[in-house]
Formats: sequence, C-alpha cells, structure tokens
Amino acid sequence: MANNKIDRINKEIAKTREKITEYQNKLKGLEAQKTEAENLEIVQLVRAMRLTPQELNAMLSGGGIPGMTAAPAGENEQEENADEE
Repeated sequence: MANNKIDRINKEIAKTREKITEYQNKLKGLEAQKTEAENLEIVQLVRAMRLTPQELNAMLSGGGIPGMTAAPAGENEQEENADEE
C-alpha cells in the first residue's frame, strides 16, 4: 500500500515537472514575441521621425536633434504634476 502511494506521488512529480518545462518554454516564446514587438515599435517611431542617420546618432548620444531646441525643464514637470492631480 505504501508503494502505491509513493508511485502516485512520483507520477504527480513527473507530471508537474513536465508542466513546468512546458510553461518555461511558453514563457520564453512570449518574451521573444514581446521583444520583437518592442523592437518593431521602436523602428516605427524612429522612421516616423524621418531623421538622417547623423541626426539619429546625435539624438541617441544625448546631443539632441540638430535644429531643435529642448523644452525647458520646468515645463515638463508642471505637465506631469497636472496629470497626477
């Protein structure tokens, strides 16, 4: 009788391990899909800006976009605070 109980528990353990492996594989696939969707969204946003490669490089290295001025720092903070109220 004790052997039957141990066998049942071992079968349950094996089944649970299979489910864990299945869910880990599903998670990896979903994470890959998410990364691909994020990358596609980034590419679409960059293309919509219609920047030259030089302008994009300048923007990404923190120099901003040539010919465009940055918004004053206080202005963005006021907008964020208004949204929170």
